Amino acid sequence: MKRREILRSLLAAAAITLTAPAGAQTLDKFPFRLNWTLYGEHAPFFVALDKGFYKDVGLDVEILEGSGSTTVAQLTANATNPVSYVDAATMMRGINAGMPIRAVGVTLQQSPMAFIYRADNPRPNKVAEIKDSRIAITAGDASLAIFTAFMGKLDMKVSDVKLVTVANPAAKEQAVLGGQADALLGYFMDQGPRMQLKSGVKMGWTRLYDMAGISTLSSAIIINNDWVKDPKNQDRLRRFLAASQRGWEYTRQHPDEAAEIFLKHAPAFNTEIALLEINGTLTITNTKHTEGKALFWSAKEDWQESQDLLEKYAGLTAQADLNKYYTNEYLAQPPYMPAKK
Repeated sequence: MKRREILRSLLAAAAITLTAPAGAQTLDKFPFRLNWTLYGEHAPFFVALDKGFYKDVGLDVEILEGSGSTTVAQLTANATNPVSYVDAATMMRGINAGMPIRAVGVTLQQSPMAFIYRADNPRPNKVAEIKDSRIAITAGDASLAIFTAFMGKLDMKVSDVKLVTVANPAAKEQAVLGGQADALLGYFMDQGPRMQLKSGVKMGWTRLYDMAGISTLSSAIIINNDWVKDPKNQDRLRRFLAASQRGWEYTRQHPDEAAEIFLKHAPAFNTEIALLEINGTLTITNTKHTEGKALFWSAKEDWQESQDLLEKYAGLTAQADLNKYYTNEYLAQPPYMPAKK
């Protein structure tokens, strides 16, 4: 009897060893700083986290909220957060100011920037209404670069609108809700729906692209150039990007599940708003130059167009070598299966 019990214990121990997941080894810590507080655009990263895609590649990813692209780009430049998620135009300005950063993947390849306003006061929703409109902004607002370019393309200046400068993003929203401003500049697929959810006031929005065909590359995953010189960090980065690409692909295929996953991390949302934001995000992940390419792969033509626009209308100093802005070398090709360590 005793022998049987010993044998049973040995077999049980063997079963545990055989069924232990490959990812049971020590995972590499990998903090990832977002551009802002949580909204639907971030859902695919949480899909990769919750579905175990990061663990599949040996990473323990911690997704951290941000406080604006300008601040987050600085955190990446000083290596506090060597990998982060920021607005591409803000990153380009940072590089021209000497920040040692570069994009390794572009998730949103068309600008989602829009005028967001109360539905009972839809202004401006056509070019003729822009002049003298009251637009709420925060100091150092990342949206000002593309807004300046937008105004320039329409043969207007930023001074043709009345900027209502407030202390923080919450005050910017309140200025619109309270009638102190006609509109704010924000992303069409998240800020308007979120304001509507929080306040109960029906919101509307008009994309700058729809008004003037104005667009630049938008959200990008960026890295610190010195950090990535380490081969170990290059390996971690490749694994992170492959798992993130897998998360974005899964989100496209399963948006309803992605919304439910996102709600676990952002309980202030509801399913309707989360799904609206996710589906809006998925409409702007490519340009005509990147159709059929791997997720996050960005084209030289789009970087050139973004630079030309910002140089002409927003005072950006042009880089002769566009490779200072971006690289596609760390991206995986589909299918985005777990990378081998």
